[in-house]
Amino acid sequence: TTTIAPTLEQELIPLSDLSHREEAVVYVADLEQDEREALAAMGLHVDCTLQLCQQGQPCIVQVEATRLGLSREVTNRILVRRCGVCNEV
Repeated sequence: TTTIAPTLEQELIPLSDLSHREEAVVYVADLEQDEREALAAMGLHVDCTLQLCQQGQPCIVQVEATRLGLSREVTNRILVRRCGVCNEV
């Protein structure tokens, strides 16, 4: 039998859909340039690994040793891959 791997689009989820303490890698962010630059300055950028510390408003994520509070509106526009999926590739 042949196993068909899920497509990349199916592996991507909004950051807001992660579970508590779940780790993921940022894939893409549908943000304005100034928003991307501000988040990048705090360590949140494409290909960084993060952990969800708290769901809600604000959503708290940890990038390395830094914790960031993000609005639901922002976390809905940041697409991530769960680390379990990332490690299988």
